[in-house]
Amino acid sequence: MSMFVKADGPSGRAKIHSDEPKQALGLAQYLRAIGYSAWIEDTNGNAIDEKALKIAIRSRHEEAPSS
Repeated sequence: MSMFVKADGPSGRAKIHSDEPKQALGLAQYLRAIGYSAWIEDTNGNAIDEKALKIAIRSRHEEAPSS
């Protein structure tokens, strides 16, 4: 799943591509922690619901076979 983390902040705008939902969520949280307004969009520019993304990550992690 390809997505963009976008942010507006003190030093301007950021747009970062990610193929990993967990990485995108972590990046958005980090950007908020350093004073940016951050959100996640799909490749078409539609906002992605972060709560739904967290649930999808959690369920995918639980379904993964343990080693």
